[in-house]
Amino acid sequence: MMDTFAKFFYLIALSIGTFAMTVSAAQAEVYPFQAKYAVYYKDVKFGSGERTLRRLSGDSYKLTTQASVLFGTGGYKNNSWFSFKDNILTTDRYEHETSVMGFGNISSASFEDNGDILMDFEDGHVEIKSKPGVMDVGAMTIVVQNDLKLGKTAFSYEWVFEKKLETIEFEVVQKETINTIFGDMTAVKVKEVKKKKNRATYYWFIPKLDYQLGQVEVYKHGVRKSYLKLTDLTFQ
Repeated sequence: MMDTFAKFFYLIALSIGTFAMTVSAAQAEVYPFQAKYAVYYKDVKFGSGERTLRRLSGDSYKLTTQASVLFGTGGYKNNSWFSFKDNILTTDRYEHETSVMGFGNISSASFEDNGDILMDFEDGHVEIKSKPGVMDVGAMTIVVQNDLKLGKTAFSYEWVFEKKLETIEFEVVQKETINTIFGDMTAVKVKEVKKKKNRATYYWFIPKLDYQLGQVEVYKHGVRKSYLKLTDLTFQ
């Protein structure tokens, strides 16, 4: 369940989604913002989430994603630090924390210039040999937004989560009109390409809102199991 929140809120989640990485970004500014979401399971609200991007100084930024579910008995928080200069987004480090029913898990990582990832966990340290370009779910959300601004219709990223590297793929499905807190708006519908054909996750990004994530839906065997909706958005 917490893995799902990670992909929802910094993916994005696509965010989304904190590892020494360097990727080409869109020819556009990075606008600090705060976005809030409501999370539903089988049409019943059972949690909330929030993404906040702050400019620290100059070209440095911090992206914070957090979620609370099941009346506060489950929580997720991810902090990503990165810089954005000359249309290049470079992530430096992250801190990640999850908790369920009073039991928590805390980890952090920093990235070397050669792409290696130095991870710290409560039970020890892990070094992952990698290459520049790997990211976390938080940084991924920002990169996805920028790739959509560039007009890309299919893209994949390598990201690290819980001591392992994974590749995640997305493809644009079509443009659709969705209902938002600002009224009906045109959104770009994006599908996460999954190996399991009985599962599907769709994301809707809104061009007029700087391609912010407006909605997420998760399906299993063709039935919508959970979804996320934007409830508040401010640009700073």
